[in-house]
Amino acid sequence: MERLDLPARKSALPKAFLGLPLGRIAMVLAAVAALGVYVGILLFGPNSLTVLLGLEEQRSVYENHIRMLKAKNAALQKEYFELKQLEPDQ
Repeated sequence: MERLDLPARKSALPKAFLGLPLGRIAMVLAAVAALGVYVGILLFGPNSLTVLLGLEEQRSVYENHIRMLKAKNAALQKEYFELKQLEPDQ
């Protein structure tokens, strides 16, 4: 029996895309996706920039509240000492 040379079969899946091996393309896509997730966590996660900015704003609100309470306390102390001097000594 004579064996005929058959033409080479074409693979169903290409081994390269635009001259780059598919393995490298997959690694680059995975790295880009991982970097995107990391940046997303940095911007919107529990230790993120938005949390930091919110805490800084909350701190400034508290500092203003403390200044207001100190001024009110000083006025009340002044009034207290003025009233105390009006009382007769015991």
